[in-house]
Amino acid sequence: VATWISIGLAIEEAQIALLIEVRRIGRRSTETQRLDIARQRDRIQGQIDEFTRSALTHLGEGFDADDDPDDLNIDILDDIDDDPADFTETSDAWTNSPELTIIPLPSNLGVEHCRRCMAEDLIPLEMSLCEGQANDALHNLRIHLCNKAILFRTTVRQAKSQALKTRAWSQVTSVQQAVSLHASIYTKTRKQMIQLEPGQDQLQKYKPLLHEQLKISTAVGDPNARGQRNESLTWFWSVEVDMEGPENSWNEEFYRVHWLRAKALRDRWMEEISLVQSEMDWTCNFFLWKATQWGARMQESLLKQLPDHACYARRQSQMYSLLAQDAQAAFQ
Repeated sequence: VATWISIGLAIEEAQIALLIEVRRIGRRSTETQRLDIARQRDRIQGQIDEFTRSALTHLGEGFDADDDPDDLNIDILDDIDDDPADFTETSDAWTNSPELTIIPLPSNLGVEHCRRCMAEDLIPLEMSLCEGQANDALHNLRIHLCNKAILFRTTVRQAKSQALKTRAWSQVTSVQQAVSLHASIYTKTRKQMIQLEPGQDQLQKYKPLLHEQLKISTAVGDPNARGQRNESLTWFWSVEVDMEGPENSWNEEFYRVHWLRAKALRDRWMEEISLVQSEMDWTCNFFLWKATQWGARMQESLLKQLPDHACYARRQSQMYSLLAQDAQAAFQ
């Protein structure tokens, strides 16, 4: 059963990849591109047919394979060139295509349908597999975002000629397509997890992925850039982090730079707390010192038989005493 659900999740990933490819080439496609799309559609359609036939075994008699399914509803997070206008919404232009066919997974059928089919045991199993798929998507997303940041540092900014710049931006676009793919896979996986009625802990762990969160950090490419003192990594950088493997060398560098920045920010605020507390003490001590100083002047004026001066000095001493009391009350 776990293998059958895993195959279904893999089919949905292939559907998302094909849908992104179809949207990327648009209507003005070459013959080679159309043939490649047709081959991918035939392959996915064959996988969907085989998966649907095997669904009768796992979902029981309550499942009807002849039902006319709705089109797949996928939100594609596309961030090419980091332009908000590239955030593409749900597409329904490609109807009757295998990349938009909903396969009979428990999350697509719904919890109530699974209960009617006596297939409730499939719900926690798919939930567990969806969590693994979401972790893999976030892991790949982090790797490609790191690669994109490093490309800007080592390739784009180092390119001096037009040919090198074109080649560098081509690499950035390729990496960004991978970012869009894994972000879309995570978004689809999270929707399926919600359909399976997850717990509150899972909802807090797997949050919605927003377009602005796919922006790359400039801390690695330009650590001294202005305006990034208080920036911090978004939530998915701390979900199921795996630093092992040769492909994570730049990932480790990315985390190292941001850890040092976070430590420096913490040290600055700890220093600021110490300074503020000292400034509070300095303020109170200054008011008390001024009150003592004017008290001494009052006594000096009384000895010289200068009542007007003594009255003024007493008023000043009383004023600074009240200021010290107000400051102490406000700082406590």
